[in-house]
Amino acid sequence: MILNNYGIKLVRLTEDKIEMVRRWRNDAKISKYMEYREAITPEMQAKWFYSINNNYNYYFFICIHDLEIGLINIKEINADCTEGEGGVFIYDDKYLNTDVAYRAHLVLFDYFFYEKNFDRIISHVLVDNERAIRFTQYLGFYEESGQEGVYNRKYVLKKTDYIENVNRLRFLKKWNKYKQIQLQK
Repeated sequence: MILNNYGIKLVRLTEDKIEMVRRWRNDAKISKYMEYREAITPEMQAKWFYSINNNYNYYFFICIHDLEIGLINIKEINADCTEGEGGVFIYDDKYLNTDVAYRAHLVLFDYFFYEKNFDRIISHVLVDNERAIRFTQYLGFYEESGQEGVYNRKYVLKKTDYIENVNRLRFLKKWNKYKQIQLQK
């Protein structure tokens, strides 16, 4: 499965690529932002892949110029297929602090809100990951109430809020040509 828009291609994770994802996930620059921070073994990674390789979990490589630079997902889709949990990380440092993650989210959210007709997408963000909190809120998520003292807080993006804000997001990212041109060099 491939989703393609906004100059980004999302390519569904396949078994032959799980070792690369495991290496990325075990790297301290990624694991420090995850709730689970222990080293992941090849056996653990294979078990995980077999548990998520289904229609209730969609993991995609974020590809730009056919280079795999990160992973984005919607997982744990509910039985009614109206809600799932999103997550993302950019591994290639060259693409940090660019609009690539925004564009990847637009591709993913357009698919799940418009094609799959989701009502909402949730995300969990560690309370000390300020950059991820700002990013999540920029995308239109709000923190669910009653989470004082919770380290891994739940954020919610409703379809109605996405539809209301998506044109703002598309405009800002579509016309951010300076960063896009830099990435092509």
